[in-house]
Amino acid sequence: MLKCLTSKKCICLFLIFFLIPDGYADDLLQLYQEALAADPKLNAAVFNHEASQELVPQAWAGYRPTATFEVDRIETTQEIKRSDNAVFDQGKTSFPTTTWTLSVSQPIFRYANYKRIGQAKEELKQADVMLIQAQQDLILRVSEVYLSALAAEDELSFLEAERIAVEQQLELARGREQAEVGRSVDTFDALARMASVEADYEAARIVLRDAHEAIFEIVGRDTNSLNSLQEEIDLKSPEPADEEYWVDAAMRQNPALVAQQHAVEVARTEIARQNAGHFPTLDAVARYNNQDTKGTLFGGGSEVATQEILLRFTMPLYSGGAVSSKKREAIARHSSAMQELTRIMRESRRQSRDSYWGVVTAIRRIDALNQALSAQQATLDLRRAAYEAQLQTAISVLDAERDLYAVKRDLAGAKYDYLLNGLRLKALVGILTMDDLQQVNQMLER
Repeated sequence: MLKCLTSKKCICLFLIFFLIPDGYADDLLQLYQEALAADPKLNAAVFNHEASQELVPQAWAGYRPTATFEVDRIETTQEIKRSDNAVFDQGKTSFPTTTWTLSVSQPIFRYANYKRIGQAKEELKQADVMLIQAQQDLILRVSEVYLSALAAEDELSFLEAERIAVEQQLELARGREQAEVGRSVDTFDALARMASVEADYEAARIVLRDAHEAIFEIVGRDTNSLNSLQEEIDLKSPEPADEEYWVDAAMRQNPALVAQQHAVEVARTEIARQNAGHFPTLDAVARYNNQDTKGTLFGGGSEVATQEILLRFTMPLYSGGAVSSKKREAIARHSSAMQELTRIMRESRRQSRDSYWGVVTAIRRIDALNQALSAQQATLDLRRAAYEAQLQTAISVLDAERDLYAVKRDLAGAKYDYLLNGLRLKALVGILTMDDLQQVNQMLER
């Protein structure tokens, strides 16, 4: 996996620096490819997954033999101070002693180590699911920041168009007032609306800047212009069009839920592992010891080799209450993991329903808002004509213009909601892939 991502990183960097010309619109799929190499959150998940690969070998190490080699070099000085032995009534000597020991120990029964093997396998499964979740999360995050930036650009363009329309209305009102065929209140209404649009415009510029910073946060570079959403997009209901199907799938396949199920099993095993602190252990030990003494106080030196084979039985009796305390801690952590699992299950149920109906409702809203857009445009045209005929006030025209751009904003927002809820729904059931991102990308135009 890491080698694959490293290769993708090289390809992405090549595309960025050599193939993408200045001023070229950033493609959604292209940004995702760059994010595969540059996103810190995904890279952290990849390295965490890589680290998790070592859990099972480490667990098995607790049941494999261990070998140690020790060497001691001792300089000894002895002097007889008093002795009842007439032969050795006095004397002083110094001599070195070299001792080396080779020990091999094979665990035979260590219940805690045995339980750790199964626990490590569960942790590895959890890490696998978390990596899948991180990969799907990247698809979703790139899509969210891209579409959010498009929404911010739309808002700015709508406000710019509204500002131009208000300026025209202001010029018309001033001209009429100067010709003494209009009212000063129409001019003030237009001035007030212009100030309001200007304030909204400045706020929208900040939102757009922050949206592009959100893209930088993932891909690590400033973006050019973005491909905008096509005016007409293909609207499809979730397949199958069954709310309960998606809820059930999310309750079974949501990567966050599956990962937490493994976390619960890890916590449950930890209770048994800590309880094993009350159990005896049995090890087989083979030891070879060689002691070479170059002298003694009472005569010459010696070299002694000793071979030992033993069974070591250890029965814990009391450890200051540490074992019982760790077991209580493990029980509490298991309960906490169970509560977190319950929370994610309920959250999956709510989010799957919300995303499903988000898609369905967005389709209905798009159809309704398209009709509203046509009606509102007709209303604006009629009010402008009535104003020119002095049958309407300027404020009625300004309100119609404001309502028209409000409908345009709502229509654009409904389209983005449709796309995002579709992606979120698939992410909740763990089936979001790059193909889904490609489908969204095809709805964007350069």
